[in-house]
Order: sequence, then C-alpha cells, then structure tokens
Amino acid sequence: MPNERRLLFRHGALILLVSAVLGLVVAVQAPHVVKWRDAHVAGLMTGILIIAFGALWTDVHLSDRARRAAITLGLVAAWGGVATNIFGAIVNFPGPASDPGVRPDVVWQMAIFFTGLAIVVPSTLVSFFLVWKGLGGRKAPLT
Repeated sequence: MPNERRLLFRHGALILLVSAVLGLVVAVQAPHVVKWRDAHVAGLMTGILIIAFGALWTDVHLSDRARRAAITLGLVAAWGGVATNIFGAIVNFPGPASDPGVRPDVVWQMAIFFTGLAIVVPSTLVSFFLVWKGLGGRKAPLT
C-alpha cells in the first residue's frame, strides 16, 4: 500500500509540473491562449485530485484486483485528460462551453478528441466508483 500511495503522489506531482509548464505557454500568449489556459487549470485540478487519492488511499479497502483497477483507471483518466486537453489546445478544438455551436475545422480532430473522451470519461467514473466503494469502511476479503 505505501508503494501505491507513493505512485499516486508522484503522478499527481508530475501532472502538477506538466500543468505549470502549460501555464508558461499561457504566459507567452501562444495561439489559442484560452484553450491553453483551460488545459493548465484542468491539469492543476487533476494533479490535486490524484494527490488527494493518494492521501486517502490507506482508507480505501478493496480487493487487490479492485485496488489495481482503481489506480490504473484513475491514472489513465488523469493522463488521458491532460493529453486530450493539450490536443484540444493545439488544434483549437471548439468546446460546448468555450465555443457553443462551433464545429471543428476538420473531421479527424473530432475522431481524436472523442476517442480521448471515450477513454477518459468511463475511466474516471469507474475509478471514482471504486474509490467510493472502498471507503465503505469494511475490509475487503483477501485475494
């Protein structure tokens, strides 16, 4: 378990570092600065979330298989989200909140972006559910 906590802390810290670098991209006023800022802020929140997972990890009581799934899916969701946001900033992908009603310039951008979402959203939901389930207070059976 200490290794799992350390893994979560290290990934969270690395995501924060990557997000700080994204903040430099915002500071130099790169093209699509609003999208870069969104990626920067989302990355900061994601890094803090992964660190929070590490902080509560000793209270998560799951089977070994479920613990591995929760960590793996959480990290896939975190890094997938960072990558998808960076991709969106590079190609200036229109979002429903940032550019309502605007369609992407080319179709291949939609395919990449929605593939990212198809990975990130279910991974996030399942990892959150597993962590929530593991916080139920009872010990998981040994497997």
